[in-house]
Amino acid sequence: MRVLVFDDDDATGRLVARVAITSGLEAMAVTDAVAFGERLRTDPPQVVVLDLQLRDTDGVEQMRVLADTHYTGALVLMSGFDTRVLATARTVGQSLGLAVERVLKKPIRVADLEAMFERLRSASQAISVERLLEGIANDELGLDFQPVVTRDPKVLTRLEALVRWEHPVMGRIPPGEFLPIAESDMATIDALTDWVVGAAVEAYQVLVELGISVPLSVNLSTLNLHDLTLPDRLENRLRDGGMPTQHLCLEITESAAFADAPRTMEILSRMRLKGMKLSIDDFGTGYSSLKVLRQMPFSEIKIDRSFVSDSTTSGDSRAIVKSIIDLAHNMEMDCVAEGVETEETAALVEQLGVCNLQGYLIARPMPIEAVPAWLAIWTSSSPDTRRDPVLSPVRDPAASHGLTETPHALPVAVPVEKKSDVVRLPPRQLEVMRLLAEGHPVKVIAHRLNLGISTVKVHLALAYSALGAHNRTDAIRRAGPALLGGEIEQSPPS
Repeated sequence: MRVLVFDDDDATGRLVARVAITSGLEAMAVTDAVAFGERLRTDPPQVVVLDLQLRDTDGVEQMRVLADTHYTGALVLMSGFDTRVLATARTVGQSLGLAVERVLKKPIRVADLEAMFERLRSASQAISVERLLEGIANDELGLDFQPVVTRDPKVLTRLEALVRWEHPVMGRIPPGEFLPIAESDMATIDALTDWVVGAAVEAYQVLVELGISVPLSVNLSTLNLHDLTLPDRLENRLRDGGMPTQHLCLEITESAAFADAPRTMEILSRMRLKGMKLSIDDFGTGYSSLKVLRQMPFSEIKIDRSFVSDSTTSGDSRAIVKSIIDLAHNMEMDCVAEGVETEETAALVEQLGVCNLQGYLIARPMPIEAVPAWLAIWTSSSPDTRRDPVLSPVRDPAASHGLTETPHALPVAVPVEKKSDVVRLPPRQLEVMRLLAEGHPVKVIAHRLNLGISTVKVHLALAYSALGAHNRTDAIRRAGPALLGGEIEQSPPS
């Protein structure tokens, strides 16, 4: 585990790095923003220790640098400022999507550093197949969702579900750190995929209750394609959860698709016959791209982000992107440009012919409870705000065989139905709140309602937000009339 310390006081930086090294970690200290940015690019750390007060910059500005470089490791903040400043800095870091591990007040005690580094080291060693299976069983995983959209007309075409591990000790663990462990054992990757699909189905129902009926996509591992029963398992899970098969898109890398061509063709063909969509992910990075497209029943191509991000500066990348777009159109397949992070890139790929965009320019991955607010803001910025976004027709070679259905309307979402100062909670949120008011913990509520723990937490978060409540007691008090069959009066804004 690599530690990068950024403190403009060389002595303090070297002290923190030395404690990290004696704790069994690799560590380096830098004293300026240029060196810090260079280390982030060339030797990405798993832990960043960042001072808030720096020469020529400050820790808050550098937290944004971390977010812009997609840093996913642990972040430790330190400063001599008062605790309120430290608390605010922690909130800023978390709002940027950073995993703030600790906030240390200067002068720093060596014993505190040793304890922190030892905990991080022990936790990193604790990631194993057995621990991941335990995390799956304990519902420690969660999903974030990233939109795929078109901008003219303005349409939300689907949401990609991205798995996260909320480790009780390490905090949020990015997929890049635990997916290789899952893929080292076939039973574990199958269990992980089953959890992700199940959580996506539950999330779909939550979104439907909020007025958002939009397809979801999940990623399949190479190892998942060993199981000939996978299409039936997926179909049964979707049917049990009330999610139409045509609203599930499975994203598969081209290397995975060609690993065992005959078996893969059988599995993917059965998925398509059941109505599921198939997207070939990271297209253009594998040697077998064209052969895979000719043999496999994909309905969409996702252009690899490396070509998309370089398309504005590299003529070769631009030519590759254009060729892939033309190939998709000629094969009557949809096309998605992923990794769209600037307006310049979006305008270029749209000019080249791609219509579906995904990337930080549109939205970062977000928890499900943030989707309605994002959608409302994104929709309201449309040139024609009178038009609700709709699911656009998808070009699909399977349409002539009756494998696709007509587009579904996608109404603008609001968390709750409101009339003047009255709030009506959706039925499922009322069920969750009723059980909460009876004193049941989240795990019991999940069991009683046959929901995942993460889904129950989402319903609670949405209910708290709608009620204007800040804690469990306040939420139960405000929800009292609804729990008795009445309406909830919304408190006037303070």
